[in-house]
Amino acid sequence: MPIRINLLAEDQFAEELRRRDPVKRAIWISSAVVALVLAWSLWLQVKVGLATREQNNYESQWARLEKDFKRVTENLQKTAEIEGKLAALQKLATNRFLWGTPLNSLQHTVAGNVQVTRLRAAQVYQLTEEVKPREQDGRTIPGKPAAATEKIALTIVAKDFGSPTGLQQFKESLAAYPHFKEQLKRVDLTELSAPQADPTDPNRPYVQFTLSCVYPEKTRSK
Repeated sequence: MPIRINLLAEDQFAEELRRRDPVKRAIWISSAVVALVLAWSLWLQVKVGLATREQNNYESQWARLEKDFKRVTENLQKTAEIEGKLAALQKLATNRFLWGTPLNSLQHTVAGNVQVTRLRAAQVYQLTEEVKPREQDGRTIPGKPAAATEKIALTIVAKDFGSPTGLQQFKESLAAYPHFKEQLKRVDLTELSAPQADPTDPNRPYVQFTLSCVYPEKTRSK
């Protein structure tokens, strides 16, 4: 029986060991992992690029719309201010003080021995500036709207040609008349002169006095 001798057996065995070498297997696995990581990184880069392009598109759209938005917002603010001023003017017009009523009422209160020589009407508006809300210590302090305080006074200068009670009667009659009784805050005697002779009739002395009719102050917000 013939004997077969494999002269390459040693080389084949060494080659088989090299094929089964764990280091080589680890290198192949590591290469595969690195390839997967690179592929994943590339995919992420693509997604980031798409997201960035989408963000840029949105920013471009907002930049185009921002001008219109600001213009519309400014117009709304101006409209609100104009409407507020119109409402304040309407309120002032409907609640304004009319001098016809007190002057008409005055002629029903003068006594026969009292002669009114001068009338002075004062109608003053004291303006208060708006106080805007502000932040302080993490809390909001509310503001106050602009306001106007109306101060009205009617000054009457008259002569009393009768008895010393004529002045008091005129003052009481003035305070008791319906309009003045409802509207006036008070009637003050601010000046009283000594008896004087009338230039046209020296035998008819008179006393000159001044009455100040003060109306309550009214504050209106704008």
